[in-house]
Order: sequence, then C-alpha cells, then structure tokens
Amino acid sequence: MKKVLAMLLALSMVFALVVACADDNGGTPAPPAGGGDTPAATANDPATPAARGPVVYVGVEPGSHIPYWADTIGFITDEVDHWAREEYHIVYFNFNPTGITGQITLALEQLAPVWNFRVTQLTANNDSDTFINNLQTILIGEPDGIIVDITEELAVRTADILNQFDVPAVCLFNMAMDFDGNMIIPSVVMDQFLNGQEQVRHLASVYRDHWGDIDPSEIVLLVVDFSVNINIHDRALGAMAAFEELFPGNRIIYGDTAADSLSAEAGFAVANSLLAANPDVNYWFVVATVEDVALGSARAIEALGMDDRVLQTSSGAAILASQWDEGYEGAWIANYSIPPFLYAGVALFGLIAMMDGRADMETLWPHMQLPDDNAARFNLAADMMTRENYIDYIGDFMRDFGVDPS
Repeated sequence: MKKVLAMLLALSMVFALVVACADDNGGTPAPPAGGGDTPAATANDPATPAARGPVVYVGVEPGSHIPYWADTIGFITDEVDHWAREEYHIVYFNFNPTGITGQITLALEQLAPVWNFRVTQLTANNDSDTFINNLQTILIGEPDGIIVDITEELAVRTADILNQFDVPAVCLFNMAMDFDGNMIIPSVVMDQFLNGQEQVRHLASVYRDHWGDIDPSEIVLLVVDFSVNINIHDRALGAMAAFEELFPGNRIIYGDTAADSLSAEAGFAVANSLLAANPDVNYWFVVATVEDVALGSARAIEALGMDDRVLQTSSGAAILASQWDEGYEGAWIANYSIPPFLYAGVALFGLIAMMDGRADMETLWPHMQLPDDNAARFNLAADMMTRENYIDYIGDFMRDFGVDPS
C-alpha cells in the first residue's frame, strides 16, 4: 500500500496549464516521412504537446496529498467492502494487441479474485471499423463496466456509444478527448513528452559506466517513432528535445514505423536500415518509443554486432522484464516504466467507483480535470526500470494491490 500511495502522490493535485498557439496551418508539423537526420524539438517548437492545448503536469511532495485523497473516491484507499455486492463483469477492450495489452489483461485476471470481478479481454486487431462494431456488440451484452484502449480518432465515437448504453468506462494509455482537446472519458495516462525526456536523461547518466570516458560529441541519437499516434509521437519529441539540450550539436537520426506497425518486425526493419547506413557513428543512443518496436530494434542491434556501442531505452514494463528473465544482456538497458499493475489498478478502482454508483464519468477524479474537461486525465508518475531494480519494482505493485508476485 505504501508504494501505491507514494506513486499516487507522485501524481497530481497541482495543475500547471501550458497553452501555446498552434502553427499557422492549425496542425502539428509532420516528421520526415522516412528515416534521416532531423533537428530536435524544443520547448518553443509548435510540434511540442503544449501547442495542441493545455497539458497537465503533475507532481507534489510525497505525503502532502493524504488529506486530499481522503476526500476523493476512486482509489484503492476507498473504504468499500468489495465482497458485499455481486461479482462485477468488466470487459477490457483494446484497439491493438501488444505486449503491454497482454500484461494489462494478465494484471486484471490476477486482480479479479482479490476484488470480486471477472474480466473478459477482447481486441479489434488494429481495425477502427471492427472496434466500433464490436464495442456496440459488447455493450449490448450489458457488462457492468469497460476499460478501453483506443486511438485518438476513435474517442468521440466511443464516448457517444458509451453514453448511449450508459456503461461506465475508463480509457488507458491515450487521452480520450473531443475535437477541442477536452476530456470526454476518464483516462489513465502518463506525461508522454516527459517520458521521452527521462529516457534520454537516463542514457546520459549511465553511458560512461558502459563506454568509459569517451568524447560525448561522438554520440548520435536514433529515435524510432510511431508518428501517427500523437501520444507516442510526444515521446519522440521529448527524447529529441532532451538530447539537444544535453548534447548540443550532436546528430539526431529519425526513424518511423508509421508506414508499417507497432511491431518487432517494423522496429527491426527501421533500426537495421538506419544503423547499417551510418557506419561512421561510434556510439548510439536508441530510443524506441514502445516495447514491441524496441524488441525489434534490439534484435537489429544484436544482428549488426553493435551491442557494445549502442544503449537503448523504451517505455513499458512487460517485454523487457521478460527478456531479462530469460537472461538477456544486450544493448536494451532500461525502460521508462509504469508497471501494468499500476495502470490496471488505478483504472480498476476508478471503474469500481462508477459501477458502485459512487461516481460517474463526469465526476470521477474531479481534481484531475481542467476547466473545460468533462472527464479526468489521471497522469501516472513513473521511474526508470533497470535490470537491477525490475523484480522489486514490479513485484511491489503486485503486492500492494493484493496479488502475490510469486
């Protein structure tokens, strides 16, 4: 419980709104269509998240939130007897099956017997029409609540269908916003720009441990992005901004799997091509924005025999941990990591509060809403997960939510 409370408190009760003007065309400038050198985004670049409307940045001193949370519902700290009601049926419906969605499913399945619910997992297999059609079919079956993982483009239609069926929902990973950037479904997310920044900051803090006293001007950053997803793209922007700040003048090479998929195969293809095309580079930082892609880029690094001069990070707590369990010791050394149990647990207790009738999608987590929001944006804090800390890091959250990690 202490770990959960500490992380919940590392989340926000303090809102700092960052609003900037969009570019003259009213959109976000697209990155290069293929791989290649690109300048890093900066805090004033119209491609940064601030340009798309208000962003919530979170953080309070540990312990300062305890009285505050006592007046709020939708958390593991709620004084509720979860066994004084009938078993709830929750559906976890994701847009695209990935390593992290599999871990969310596993977390929910392990949480179910502890907190008196059963879970059904379904996927749209990366197809928008399938998602909308299946969502309606799912809701006709009258589940008590649903956890959805959607793309930004599906948010408005998804909210309309949920309201039509009056089924409470929480969205994971991507913020469910209307066309004006206001929240319409409670969403459990992270600060994606910070995600990318922290990955590069970690690499900058450890590279001498791996390479010794090298000339830092020799380090080149390769970002493997998925630019069609705004949230994932923000990670790439954050990584490039941090690298430009820490290594001014160094090269940045940009790769994008948007023409393919969020898959290991796509990650391998992009990383293999760009790494092989630049034999003059002595040292690489690689930031692969999601674990599935990172698995592919790590395989490319290994296939090219470059493990000794590449350091890679990504985001997630599923695939890399399983690789370490199997003895992996390659270039992929850390992840910016919100454990699946924290994602699943926070979403679960918000959803239970709504299924109980103690809140609805407009009133859940009210202090995490901006003035024009109709739902909350619950920003989770995260740490860097390394080989040295990953077993305790993941296991602590499981124990805090009542699950034995053994």
